[in-house]
Amino acid sequence: MGTVHPGKRVALVAGSAGRVGSTIVSRLQAEGFAVGGLDEEGGPADLPISVDLTSRAATIAAAARVEKELGPISVLVTAPEQYDGARFGAMSPDRWQRLLSAHLGATTNAFAATVPGMVRAGHGTVVTISSWLALAGIAGESYYAAATGSILAFTKSVALEVAASGIRVNCIAVGPLHETTSTPVHITADDVADTVMFLVMDGDFFVGQVLSPAAGAVV
Repeated sequence: MGTVHPGKRVALVAGSAGRVGSTIVSRLQAEGFAVGGLDEEGGPADLPISVDLTSRAATIAAAARVEKELGPISVLVTAPEQYDGARFGAMSPDRWQRLLSAHLGATTNAFAATVPGMVRAGHGTVVTISSWLALAGIAGESYYAAATGSILAFTKSVALEVAASGIRVNCIAVGPLHETTSTPVHITADDVADTVMFLVMDGDFFVGQVLSPAAGAVV
């Protein structure tokens, strides 16, 4: 069981079991954060919780447990990693709904679970994770690009809604990772975590922006 960490900032990573999410958890911990990790598999964290992030009620309950056991959440990182690719017309409605729920649904649920508390506290930082395909597009990836692109639109709009309450919300459109592609242009999960930590620790002047560590894949 986790315990409240006096003097420590508390971060919540939604999607903490994936290669990117788990790397972000470790980086936050290295910077002195107490981290709650939400995922179906829990993942590495000071307080890992197994939860279906497509369920709003379950996500809100899990975030409430993090606050009870670790303390008030001041940083949220959403890192959905479900992939499903298909050419236009080749994805069934059920598959499309699952993909959209895994990305936009999980992201909005994590916001609902944490951002109201940040607004009440008058401060907070949120970083959402999307994909370079949402910026560039590519043949055969229309559904995945749309699902991840919806996160960009949501991030930009919510950022404007909560900025006056002292909440900074930004997005990272992750480039092709070397773990998932054989192309010569790629980045690593560590590069993504570096960008997250920049926004969390130093990016006070970024609001509603999209940073794309993509190694030149998108220009």
